[in-house]
Amino acid sequence: MSKTNRYNFKAIIFDIDACLIDSAPNLILTLDRAVVDTGGGHYPPEYLRQMLGLPSYALNDLFTLPDWQLTLRKWSDYYAPLAAENKPFTGIEPLLLAIRNAGLPLGVATSQGRALYEEHFHKYGLAHYFDLAVCADDVENPKPSADPLLFAATHFGIPPNEILFLGDAPYDMQCAKAAGAKGALAVWGTTDITIPADYYPATPLDVLPIIGITPD
Repeated sequence: MSKTNRYNFKAIIFDIDACLIDSAPNLILTLDRAVVDTGGGHYPPEYLRQMLGLPSYALNDLFTLPDWQLTLRKWSDYYAPLAAENKPFTGIEPLLLAIRNAGLPLGVATSQGRALYEEHFHKYGLAHYFDLAVCADDVENPKPSADPLLFAATHFGIPPNEILFLGDAPYDMQCAKAAGAKGALAVWGTTDITIPADYYPATPLDVLPIIGITPD
């Protein structure tokens, strides 16, 4: 029996923003500025937060904008100097290290495009833990579609039901359900603990018993 067969899952996939990285405040701040500056007006923070789990073209659906692509460029410009201020949530790095030490592959599935992912993710000091990054432009249909997790399952050569997907948004949990994977809501990063999920870990290290890893 292989080492990974001792555990409840054969691959662990994470969303990035508000799950791995405490980035939501800066993302919402800069999105608000970009929407206002490009003629979209003000929106409540909880409404703006919806964009964090969706691909960039959803700007055109969620906001009344003269030119959503201009808004997207402004958002990227405003966010870039703040991105390096974002840090991993407390407990994330020990969690990733424990998963790696267990011999389980790790991936991210994000609604960011590949260019944005490549620009910022390396700043957080976590990239070396991950075997795979599935970005919005890697699949035909991003989250909440099943496609990102089906892509990951194919990459790792496992059925989707052997994947645990962690995220903070309804789109993450919907993605997991659509793929036949299990979804764990990152309670430490979400603003809505009523989102339907299979698991509700309060802290990153609470994920370990869900996987079947005994903490040191």
